[in-house]
Amino acid sequence: MLKSLVLGTILGGVAAFLWSNVSWEILGWHEKTMLGFQNEEVVASAIAENALKDGTYLLPGSQLAEGLTADQKKAAQAAMTTRMQHGPIAIAAVRRGGFGSFGRAIVLQLLILMAASFLLSWLLLQTSGLSYPRRVAFVAIAGLAASVIVDLPDWNWWGFSASYTLVNLADSVITWALAGLVIAAVVSRTRASERPSQTT
Repeated sequence: MLKSLVLGTILGGVAAFLWSNVSWEILGWHEKTMLGFQNEEVVASAIAENALKDGTYLLPGSQLAEGLTADQKKAAQAAMTTRMQHGPIAIAAVRRGGFGSFGRAIVLQLLILMAASFLLSWLLLQTSGLSYPRRVAFVAIAGLAASVIVDLPDWNWWGFSASYTLVNLADSVITWALAGLVIAAVVSRTRASERPSQTT
C-alpha cells in the first residue's frame, strides 16, 4: 500500500501538473474569463497607497474598531451591510512587491498537486470492489467536489463570474480525471498483487 501511495502521489501529481500547464499556458481559457480595469495605473496606484501590507483585502471591509459600544457596533454593521448591498464589492489578494520567483511558484505548484494526489490516492486505497473506470471516476468526482466546495461559494458570495466559475469546475474535472487515470492504474496494480494466486 505504501508503494502505491508514493507512486500515486508522484505520478498523479506530475499528470495534474502537466495538464495545468496545458490549461493555463496553451488553452488560456482561465484568462479569457477575467476582465481588466479601465485605468489599470490608477487602480494600481490606489492599491499601493491603501493596502499597506500583503494580504487578502475585502471591500467594503469591516469598520468595527475596538472599544465601540453595542449601539455603535450595530450602526457600523448596518452601514457595512448597506455598502455591500449597493456595491462595489471586491475581494483581492495583494502582493505589494510583485509576483516574485516564477521558478519557486512552479515548484510549489507541483508540490501542491502532489499533496492533492496523495490525499486522493489514499482515499482510493480505502475503497474496494471498484473497476478501473470507476476508480478513475472516483478521483475525477473528488476533484469536482473540491472545486464545488471552493468555487461555488466564491461565485455565490463574492460575485466571481459564472464563466470563471464554470471554467474552474471543468478544469478540476479534467485535471483529476487525467491524474485519476494514473492513480487508478497504480491502485489497480496493487489490488491485483494483493489477490491470492489461484492454483488448479
